Amino acid sequence: MKEGGLIWVTGFSGAGKTTVAKIVSEGLRGMGLPVVLLDGDDLRSILGERFGHDLEERKKLAYVYSRLCRKISGDGITVVIATIAMFESVRSENRAANPLYFEAYLDVPLQVRAERDPKGIYRAARKAGDVSHAGAGLEEPQHPDVVIRNFGQVTPEAAAQEILQRYLRKLEAAGGAAAPALASPSSENRAGYWDAYYGRRRAPIHPSAFAIFCEANFFGTHSRVLEFGCGNGRDAFYFSRRHRVTAVDQSAVAIEANRRRALDEGILSIDFVQGRFGDAIAGLPDAVDVVYGRFVLHAMTAEEEAGALARAARLLPAGGRLLLEFRTDKDRLMNQGVAVGANERVTDHYRRFINFDEFCQSLDQFGFSIDFSLERSGLAKHGDDDPVVGRVIATRAA
Repeated sequence: MKEGGLIWVTGFSGAGKTTVAKIVSEGLRGMGLPVVLLDGDDLRSILGERFGHDLEERKKLAYVYSRLCRKISGDGITVVIATIAMFESVRSENRAANPLYFEAYLDVPLQVRAERDPKGIYRAARKAGDVSHAGAGLEEPQHPDVVIRNFGQVTPEAAAQEILQRYLRKLEAAGGAAAPALASPSSENRAGYWDAYYGRRRAPIHPSAFAIFCEANFFGTHSRVLEFGCGNGRDAFYFSRRHRVTAVDQSAVAIEANRRRALDEGILSIDFVQGRFGDAIAGLPDAVDVVYGRFVLHAMTAEEEAGALARAARLLPAGGRLLLEFRTDKDRLMNQGVAVGANERVTDHYRRFINFDEFCQSLDQFGFSIDFSLERSGLAKHGDDDPVVGRVIATRAA
C-alpha cells in the first residue's frame, strides 16, 4: 500500500486555517484521492481537554496530532490538518516521517488576526495588558513548503488553490508514486468535487456575458433551450425569462438547489435534470431549438465531449443552434497543475484544455456548420482570472 501524504496547514489563531484546509480537502477528494480532514480544535475537544494550554502541554498535544496523522497517512490516506501546533521539533518529525509531507504556513499580521479573533484569544490578551502576547512562545515555521499571506485580496479559495498546485507538483516530483490516482479522475469523483463547490454557494448568480451575447443574437422569440453543465443555474434562470429551458448538470447538489430556487421564485418555465449530458438521462425533451454549454466542455474528457456533441445533434432539428464557450489550450492555466494527458491538467480539479482549430474542424462530423467562432481572452473575466476561451456558434445541417 502506498503511503498517503500529509498537508499541515498551520498559522496563528485567526489565520484562516480551518477554512483553507476544508477547501484543500474538497479539492483533493474531487481528484479521486482518499482524504481525511482534521482540525486541531475538534481534536482537542475529542480528547476531552486532557491537555492543558501552557506551552509544554500544547507541545505534547502537537505530537499527538503528528502521530495520529502518521498513522492515518500510513494507511494510504491523504491527511489535511488545520492546526497551530507551532513547534519546529514537531514539524521536523512530520517531515522525517513522511516523504509526502507538505507544510503550508498562513502568515497573517497580528492586527488582522486580532480583528478576526474567532476564539476571543486576542480580546483576552488585550484585557491582560498586551495583545502581542497572544501566541507567545510559539515558533513560526522555518522551512515551510509555501507561505501564504492569507488576508486582504487573497481569498480562502485562492490560498487553497496555491496549496493544491504546489502539493500536486510535489507528488509529481516524487516520481509518480502517488500521482497515478489522479491520472483518470472518474466521473463520480468529479461530480463529488462540484457537489462540494456548489454546496458552498460560491459561484456567481448573474448571467454570464456569453449568455447575454447568445440570447441577444442567436435565440428565436420563444426558443426551446437545453443547457448542459448548468451549475448553479445562472444562465438557465436568465434564459427562462423568455424561453422554455431544460437545464442538466451532473451535480445533484446543484440541481437540488436550483429546483428549490425555481420553486421559491415561482418559475415554471425551467426544468432541472440531474445527469451527465451525453449519457441516457430521463427527463430530456425530444427536440430543442438551442443546445447551450458554457465552461463545461473543458471539464469533460474527450470521450464525454463526443457523447455530448452527438446527443446535441440528435436533439436539434435542421437549423437548430449549438452555442459553446470553453477554455482553450492557449489559456495560462494550461501551464499549471499536474499533467495527466497531453492537454489535461489537475489543479484543484480536472480540466481538459481544447485546441480551438481542431475542435472547430471536428464539428462537421456531427453534422454542424460553424456560423461564428472566436478565440481570445477578455471574454470571460472573473476577478483576476481572464482565461483564453473559444466561442463557437454552429447550426445543425439539414
